[in-house]
Amino acid sequence: MTQTICPFFNMCGGCLYQDLPTDIYLQKKKDFVERAFADHGLKVTTEPVKTVPIQSRRRACFAFQGGKVGYNALKSHRIIEIDECRVLVPAIVSFLPTLRQWAQCLGGHGDIFVLATEWGLDIHIKTAGGRPGLPLLEKLAIMASDAAVVRLSYNQEPIVAKVPLPLPADAFLQPSLAGEKILVDLVLQAAAGNRKAVDLFCGSGTFSRPLLAAGIRTTGYDCAADSVAILGTNGIVRDLFRSPLLPDEMAGLDLIVLDPPRAGAKAQVEQIAQTQVPKVIMISCNPTTAARDAGILTTAGWRLTSVTPVDQFTWSNHIEIVCLFER
Repeated sequence: MTQTICPFFNMCGGCLYQDLPTDIYLQKKKDFVERAFADHGLKVTTEPVKTVPIQSRRRACFAFQGGKVGYNALKSHRIIEIDECRVLVPAIVSFLPTLRQWAQCLGGHGDIFVLATEWGLDIHIKTAGGRPGLPLLEKLAIMASDAAVVRLSYNQEPIVAKVPLPLPADAFLQPSLAGEKILVDLVLQAAAGNRKAVDLFCGSGTFSRPLLAAGIRTTGYDCAADSVAILGTNGIVRDLFRSPLLPDEMAGLDLIVLDPPRAGAKAQVEQIAQTQVPKVIMISCNPTTAARDAGILTTAGWRLTSVTPVDQFTWSNHIEIVCLFER
């Protein structure tokens, strides 16, 4: 076994496999994906796992309570105070002492979401309370005067915005820039030669924007209005769980891209299964629901031609996958 490199290993609930040699660890992730598909009657041999560097994760959620801030212990609400994290970008790690001071000022309990952007840290505090009162607003404004902070929000309400960030405070982004590039490259490679597409569960356009830049007419759909707005006329607000795109709305497409949340996209995939769209690219952070949805497509006549694991969640039990289906 390899020596662990984090003093908080086996304490916080994040990294579970730092003690495994790299080859065994990556094989464990491949096996997990292949078993998930086998459980749904699909025999797949995954591509080699694509990895991201450590210290590349650009977003984190820290819990705070009673002046403490850190990660929750595994399967617990107990807070493990940390002063380093080997998966996070240095900009977030270096801000941890300041976050501890913030937790002591805030009191109560809640979560602090931190996103490292090219302009600085975008911070969103969430608590069970509503709008902050004037004393807390003043305190938050002083806290946000730190040079590292470019935006501070509290329960959806913007408190300080030093620069106009292009994303809403709660926008979903891939965990790392390196991981996002891998996913986008895989999608663009599989989409080569296509002309008209939809990007379902598009968020802020992680895949829509590169597809459009590649000359593929793409419309993105998502329920998050603030995020979809970034796509302008190429984005449509729609709850694809309650109101999935219907087969006649997908007529004429030669590509469907979908990146659903962990629950998968069963209702939407059942509608896709009734179309003749020649190519489907599914990105998923949950191989179990992806395998379920893949079974719907393969039963309807698509061939699952590749499954590529992307290890964006280093040392955890999570894995991202990119699946390509062809008629």
